[in-house]
Amino acid sequence: MSNRTLLLAIAASALASCAHEEVAPQLADRDWTQGLDGNLAPQIAPLGPLESDQGAYDLVRRRERERALGSKMTGVQLDEIIAASSQVLASALALPLFKAGVYLGQPRLLEKGCVAARRVTHSALRAASNVDAVLQACGALTGGRSSSDACGEAQQKLRDAYALLAAEKGNEAGHMAADAVRLLRDRCPKMTAPLRTPVDPSSRGFLIVWVLHANEAPPATFLAGETAPATAEAINEGFLRGVQALRTVAQNL
Repeated sequence: MSNRTLLLAIAASALASCAHEEVAPQLADRDWTQGLDGNLAPQIAPLGPLESDQGAYDLVRRRERERALGSKMTGVQLDEIIAASSQVLASALALPLFKAGVYLGQPRLLEKGCVAARRVTHSALRAASNVDAVLQACGALTGGRSSSDACGEAQQKLRDAYALLAAEKGNEAGHMAADAVRLLRDRCPKMTAPLRTPVDPSSRGFLIVWVLHANEAPPATFLAGETAPATAEAINEGFLRGVQALRTVAQNL
């Protein structure tokens, strides 16, 4: 084979191999919100608002009117709503859903509030709807700070009681919570009773109030000094605050 023929063969082989290589996207086509590696892109919710946020709100309002906000079916629908929500809607959902869970004694609603709160990454939206208070309360339900004295023992018992309630073991949860409250009253003088709330003292919701209060959750999360929650109305107000917060940030850029 001549040198010329050999060079042509090598060039043809090189071109063929290049044809099978992945073509890097042009810079103009890149979606930089996905980072440098689209396969590793974080699942950050869009700021919004989104058109779908309206339908989500309408469903929550309808379920509240039907007194079905705490039902299992509504829980499934809320999972879908939160997963598809904008950060504006998620920030508006977090505290109202959490409060509704306290009032109704429904751990599944509290969990929806926690999931919505974790979806919000924008600082202005977190501040506008008190999202950090929700996150603090979510932590208090499962992993609050405990000392090694009687106060700490009672705090842990209350968290354990909440875990039983979430596992739909209401009777066991009630007995454990009652023991914990007695321990707090008898051997933890620094612990006072919760501030007045609209939650019925004989309900499962009041068990949740005690868990949150004893584990130093923000009082706003367990309706301290408030009236019965109007969930849909609170969501709408939070949504408006979120829109205004984003508008203010944009104007200051």
